[in-house]
Amino acid sequence: MSRALYRKSDPLNATFSKSNRIITNGRGFFYKIRGGKMNGPFATRDAAENDLCTFIKVLQIEAELDPRNFQLNS
Repeated sequence: MSRALYRKSDPLNATFSKSNRIITNGRGFFYKIRGGKMNGPFATRDAAENDLCTFIKVLQIEAELDPRNFQLNS
């Protein structure tokens, strides 16, 4: 199992189900993130999906730049 698919705090033997992150209501399209928070509204589903992809890429970049992920060479 690739740890890249899980949070660092997740146990190795945990199983998860994916839910639909994109939802819509009378105000527009939103995407759900951890903690039950919602980002939006967006005028179209495509706009919400594009913003979600950007959001995920930013999180990945932040994780790569996290000083705790660097190894010091002696």
